[in-house]
Amino acid sequence: MKAWKKTSLLTTLIILVILFSLKSIFKISIDIPSSEIEFSPGTEIQNSISSSSAVLPENIIFFVADGFGFSHLSLAMMTLQSENKTSVWNAFDIKGWHDARSVYGPLTDSEASATAMFTGTSTNFGHIGIDINGDKLESLCAIASENQFSTGIVTDSYIWDGTPAAFATHTTNEDNARDILQQLAASQLDLLIGELEDLGEDEVPEEDETLEILRTRFQLLDQSLSIKSIQDKTKPIAAVFDEDQVQNLDSSPNLPQLTDIALQHLSQLESPFFLLVECEEMDAASHENNSKRVFKGLKSIEKTIAGIQQFVEQDEKTLFIFTSDHETGGLAAISDFDEYPNLRLKWATEDHTAEVVPLFAKGPGAELFSEVTRNRDIGVIIKYLVQAERDSEEQEPFQ
Repeated sequence: MKAWKKTSLLTTLIILVILFSLKSIFKISIDIPSSEIEFSPGTEIQNSISSSSAVLPENIIFFVADGFGFSHLSLAMMTLQSENKTSVWNAFDIKGWHDARSVYGPLTDSEASATAMFTGTSTNFGHIGIDINGDKLESLCAIASENQFSTGIVTDSYIWDGTPAAFATHTTNEDNARDILQQLAASQLDLLIGELEDLGEDEVPEEDETLEILRTRFQLLDQSLSIKSIQDKTKPIAAVFDEDQVQNLDSSPNLPQLTDIALQHLSQLESPFFLLVECEEMDAASHENNSKRVFKGLKSIEKTIAGIQQFVEQDEKTLFIFTSDHETGGLAAISDFDEYPNLRLKWATEDHTAEVVPLFAKGPGAELFSEVTRNRDIGVIIKYLVQAERDSEEQEPFQ
């Protein structure tokens, strides 16, 4: 063998030894991407979910944890539980999953997924309250209002974010902040709580204009969030906060507190209510692969769930649904034998993944969610529950 070939071979071997040594010492993950896995979900069967004996809920609380996947759930269940106390996850009546993908391909985004969950219709990326052709879909807020429900939104994100926007508005992109704000102010919403973000940038109006738009429908609460200070009890209320002011349990206010305030207010109105709660922390933290932020967000989610479950158990007439719009980050909770049983986190990406996501339900009507497989199934069931006659002795079965 020629000298240069020997040198080249030796150099290659040395490089390989160094790489595998670094991988072993520093636990570096070497991934070989593949584009050869064909997307082939097969022919879909439209589920026929019927229950003539289902008890209809008087109220509905729908909690969407943005970016929350089964690994986030596993992490919460294995690290945040107290001895001699039932986990909030075990307290649900129904535990399942759904495929959150959009109308095209294996992935989705918050706008498309929320639209499917609120309307029962799959749509394209970025579409809020509109179908694949750009036609408006009747919003869940409008349907609930037509059926004498009071309606509310609580989010730890900005109030024109994709999830809250899909509940009450129609647009091609959440970047259309001014349009979404104007539609929220023209809707039948009775309560709106969330943040403001990027004021004065692109399509986001300045703070004064934003507040002026909101005041056309809502009474704005001050930072004390005192409902008792409301002058007109019949007029809808709103509370807005600075960007990132509402993040975790260290925040003032935090999501559990805001949800409790919303439940207090809606319970005082003389009608059934539909409350949408969104936690955006999992998505934001997972896009950054920020493990510490994930832990703080999970604590906020669990405390919010605990407060809602307490309300549901005391009220006995309220349906509580918890789910996610998609998974973000490709999170994996792993444990090496030299650290066992302690866990550490690994991330596959900073983007959305094609994972199916958890679905939980508790209270009257929860059994209807036991056979859900797609996110749009959730929308079909919720629309049925909202539109069903509650004063009829014999209820029509859900098909």
